[in-house]
Amino acid sequence: MELGGLILKRWWWMALLVLPFAAMTLAVALQNSSVANWLVLLLVGGIVVDTVRLSRQLPSTSTQRWQRAVDRHIADSWPSVAQHLGLAVRSDGGAVAVAGISPTAWQGSTCAMTVRLPVGLGRDHLVAQASLIAEAFGALRATVTGTRIDALTLRLDYADPLAEPFSLAPGAGWDGRSVLMGRNADGQPWRLRLGPHTLVAGSSGSGKASLVWGLLLGLADPIHRGLVEVHGVDRKGGMELAMGRDLLTRFATDAPTSVQLLEEAVTAMQERARALAGTTRQHVATSDSPHIVVLIDELAALTAYETDREILRRANSAIATLASQGRAVGYTVFACLQDPRKETIPSRGLFTQTVALRLRDAIETAMVLGEGSVANGAACHAIAASTPGVAYVLPDEGGMPVRVRAGLVSDQMIRDAARHYPAPRHIAVTAPAPPEEAPPRASSPRRPRRTTRKEATS
Repeated sequence: MELGGLILKRWWWMALLVLPFAAMTLAVALQNSSVANWLVLLLVGGIVVDTVRLSRQLPSTSTQRWQRAVDRHIADSWPSVAQHLGLAVRSDGGAVAVAGISPTAWQGSTCAMTVRLPVGLGRDHLVAQASLIAEAFGALRATVTGTRIDALTLRLDYADPLAEPFSLAPGAGWDGRSVLMGRNADGQPWRLRLGPHTLVAGSSGSGKASLVWGLLLGLADPIHRGLVEVHGVDRKGGMELAMGRDLLTRFATDAPTSVQLLEEAVTAMQERARALAGTTRQHVATSDSPHIVVLIDELAALTAYETDREILRRANSAIATLASQGRAVGYTVFACLQDPRKETIPSRGLFTQTVALRLRDAIETAMVLGEGSVANGAACHAIAASTPGVAYVLPDEGGMPVRVRAGLVSDQMIRDAARHYPAPRHIAVTAPAPPEEAPPRASSPRRPRRTTRKEATS
């Protein structure tokens, strides 16, 4: 039907009316009928080629036909929608300038278009109306990327490729620089860079375990080959990491051994820095000098909730030292927590790569991803509880938050990875015994006080 409508609008209808008379006139004038035949053949050939070209441009599947219908609806409705949502300005002469859009482009189930705002409007105006724009065009969500008002991109998501859980194969995600963790909102692989110190924040049940085990399973092969060592701290008594402890070179669960592990990592890091000084400015992992990942689950138990003030001070000092000096010498801190407040983690600013799972409100999102992250589309407080592992990532090099989902990791996958990819060495962590208290000094019997002559006579 659509092809027929387009054919009726083509140029060659006029040629069909004019060319036969022109051909006959030319044939009579030249007394050669073959000229007319060739003209007719050229016309028929042009019609066939044009029709084939048209048919190739038409949608051939139901999805393409639906996308074409959405495109037409957006193009027809945008001026009215933009004006009703305040994306227009009126000049002194009374003329109205409405925000314009480019032709749409599809990436899977996401429709993207460039929005050109008239002078007098800014990016914040478009961001503020994003949810209403999504409703107007029947999309699940609308996000705005870009900073220039003449080159903002509006993305309308009509389906969520992250809605269904999925799993990734252990040991297949290492490229020497990043770890395959899951997928992004475009359905493409999501890789987390190994090197920047990473902070993962999320409410209870938001999927922090998927990030922890996604990292360990993604590093399973280099762990087994000795290129990466993981020093794990699990302040939940080992409930999270103990199942895969064969992947860990070092492992601590209580406060004294956890702090001892961190302080020994600081000492080894500083020794490596001295050894590399004057030779290189960036560590390269080898089996003799592996990349060290200090993995901390429930970070706040060390940095805020510990009741022993001396252990609390030592833990915060060690974490701050590792996070401020470790990157160049191949020491990376990967930490998870539920409460992202500065009082909970004083060294929060030293974590340059942040992942925000489901959080309680937009304020917590800003704490993790930075000011402006909510305006840039990071809606961590709107992540459904039924989609654990969905998060927004702020890369350490900056840019817009990226919506991702970590792969689901089962207990059996953890056991299999620990069995097939164990670390080549395991080093126990032993906290020094507290100094023995000196026994109390025995008190000598008190001699009776001598009375004075005045007291005796009184």
